[in-house]
Amino acid sequence: MRGGDSRPQTKQEKDNARKTALESRVTSVSKNDTMKVYMGEIGQISLVSKREEAELAEAIHGFDDGAHDEARSTLIKANLRLVVKIAHDFKGLGLPLLDLISEGNIGLMRAVEKFDPIKGAKFSSYAAWWIKQSMRRALANQSRTIRIPVQSAGKINKIKSVRMKLTEELGREPTDGEIAEHLDFSERTVAGLRLADLRTFSLHDPIQQGEEGEFQDIIPDRRAMTPDQILGDVESVGRLLTLLDELEDRERLILKMRFGLDGYRARTLEEVSQAIGRTRERVRQIQNQALVKLRTLLADETGYASD
Repeated sequence: MRGGDSRPQTKQEKDNARKTALESRVTSVSKNDTMKVYMGEIGQISLVSKREEAELAEAIHGFDDGAHDEARSTLIKANLRLVVKIAHDFKGLGLPLLDLISEGNIGLMRAVEKFDPIKGAKFSSYAAWWIKQSMRRALANQSRTIRIPVQSAGKINKIKSVRMKLTEELGREPTDGEIAEHLDFSERTVAGLRLADLRTFSLHDPIQQGEEGEFQDIIPDRRAMTPDQILGDVESVGRLLTLLDELEDRERLILKMRFGLDGYRARTLEEVSQAIGRTRERVRQIQNQALVKLRTLLADETGYASD
């Protein structure tokens, strides 16, 4: 049934539903085969030690064009598995896994050109920042809409799987209630996650028609540049807290409350607004201002580019 339509489905409608489910499965199998081939190929490439990384970086920045190209290729290939690992963290957020890997490889290539071993960072940690940045930009360009947290993306994938299974069994699109029953989710959760997966609504849309409150008020901020994402995998939490000490008291408190740092739980804009007695919009402005400062502090200390 759809939207309260209780009429029985025709044979044509049932056939179309089964056809759609089958096509989705075939496409998934094809992509899985491509991934298996790719993983098999990059799995045979040898990793390099930190000493070898330094030698390759020196060759890349040298004046011998032949040595530059060979060293660049070696360092890129040795880190392709890192791109795949990171891509899985962004899976389900708006781009297919293979597209994420492709974008991540672009970030890896930028990291290879910019890496300076003299600064003391391990290449994989340095490259992870560029890889994630490239993936985030691709996601942002793909859709100027809500970013779906990784944990929610996992639930969305489960909903899709059950929906496809029930479509085949029932010969029609299952209701949110039927999906919820199979997953032990609430019907409201299923409806909300399916809506989020459409990625076509505004953060300013009401949570429900006729009710007060917008989506942005109930969603903890998981967007592109959180404090831990700014640092990537480069440094420890202690380093992050040290950088936070450079901010104003109000900025530091808001970041800790918004992103669950230093013993705080992650809170929504509305919750922070109520806690500190400021409007949601003012909290958002202070948060964004603090993130810019934090990113600048990191760039000053490490030489990491901020673009």
